[in-house]
Amino acid sequence: MKTPQESIQAQANEVIQFTTWLSVALFMLWVGKKVGGWEKKIANDILDVATPKEIPVRLPQTRPVTVICPICGKVVEIPKYDLKNPRSVTRSEALRQHIEKEHTSKLGLQAQALLIEGGEEVPSRYRDLVGLVNEPLPEYSLSVLPAVETATGERKIDAVMAQLKAGVEGIVDSYQFRLFLNTMAKFHDYSIGNQILIMLQKPDATRVAGYNTWKDMERWVKPGEKGIAILAPVMPPRATCAECDARIPRGARYCPKCGAAVDIEGEVSPRFFKVVHVFDLGQTEGKPLPEFEVPVLTGEKNEALFNRLLALMERSGVTVSFESRPYQDPGIKGQYLPPSQIWVRPEEHGAQQLKTLLHEVAHYYSEGVLRMPRQDAETIAESAAYVVGAHYGFDTGVRSFPYVALWSRDKKTLDQNLNAIRRVATTMLEGLEK
Repeated sequence: MKTPQESIQAQANEVIQFTTWLSVALFMLWVGKKVGGWEKKIANDILDVATPKEIPVRLPQTRPVTVICPICGKVVEIPKYDLKNPRSVTRSEALRQHIEKEHTSKLGLQAQALLIEGGEEVPSRYRDLVGLVNEPLPEYSLSVLPAVETATGERKIDAVMAQLKAGVEGIVDSYQFRLFLNTMAKFHDYSIGNQILIMLQKPDATRVAGYNTWKDMERWVKPGEKGIAILAPVMPPRATCAECDARIPRGARYCPKCGAAVDIEGEVSPRFFKVVHVFDLGQTEGKPLPEFEVPVLTGEKNEALFNRLLALMERSGVTVSFESRPYQDPGIKGQYLPPSQIWVRPEEHGAQQLKTLLHEVAHYYSEGVLRMPRQDAETIAESAAYVVGAHYGFDTGVRSFPYVALWSRDKKTLDQNLNAIRRVATTMLEGLEK
């Protein structure tokens, strides 16, 4: 065991050793700076030996940069993406190129606006201007349509008809509209008997489909839901050709395989029925169904045009009613009741009332005066209403274009009715000018 004197001596030796070591280290650092930093050279030489020359210290980015299209969901790769190079292809530029190529109609109309994400905060000095731009963008943009201008010798109605055609085609060409129609096509039209069965079992049903159809649309029946029983007809097998045994399509006069003449089949009625089950939209959950909105007009009406329409109907012996009908479906804005009654919902904005009155007056002329068939009545009436409104400076395109697109379903239907639309619109304009 050490004596107290020995312990003190040992501690003194340790202090002397540490002080000596520190002095030597500081001296070596001072000498190194004087002779050119030899300690850095030694460290660099060691790193050069430890790091192979062919492997860079910082590896370049190998994962491809992508951006997702908000319209179709496609992943767009950006091979030339370089954040440091301002001339390279950025995410926004790549997305713009994709949309111009895939989602813009031949007329240059982009029918669905982008789903905008992110953004930057408005600086405090500009926040008083936010109220001017706080409305969300619509699902389709009509701002690209030019104002109604006529060339020398061109009638104004021709220019308006061209705008109508361009506006509707822009929507019909859109990805969102095609997606909507493809989805709606999966909901079959049921017979009157099956409609009664659906009504009796689930009066509030809106859209019904089978289990597998809902599954195809990425929706699944909720646990515990009870199916709606309907009857599926079991059709008898089709006849076969006596020459080659090929199946003959119903109503065919010749065999599609060998060309032999066949007897014309009479109307074939099912002899058997099978009970199948369908489910209403409210009984399912999952991916939302695509929607296509026909917006309601807001704002004030064109008083001069509104009064002219009322006077025209009064001269024609047509009663226009604005009585309140709270029991009526709010989606129904007005009705033409042959032969001489028109009803307009009074609770709507003035602009929507005028738009509805134009539409119902067009129904009166197309069906009650010109005796046109009802097959494409909605397409004709809404299109004529747009033409007449635009003639007087009242633009209904934001509602008329999607409305006509829904009733037309394709550009062919609109083209087939252009003469009828022109005739109804001209008749209305002639009456309004008297």
